[in-house]
Amino acid sequence: MMMTTQPETTSNTPTHTIYVVETREGNAKSTWLPIGAAWEHNGGEGLNLSINSLGISYLKDKGQDANLVIRRNKPKE
Repeated sequence: MMMTTQPETTSNTPTHTIYVVETREGNAKSTWLPIGAAWEHNGGEGLNLSINSLGISYLKDKGQDANLVIRRNKPKE
């Protein structure tokens, strides 16, 4: 019997988008830069992530912490 360590996902379409958030000083709005995608496991217990680290490196080069946010994608109407 062959076992796999990869949890199965239900679709090739990502269920979530991963953002790195750049905070601004004062009253300026934060900038949300999409840097990756996530797919929810069939059981809903976890996520598989695919992240482009360039967005994180950009903030680190500016001396900022890289705050990541994972948001569920809204259904297309």
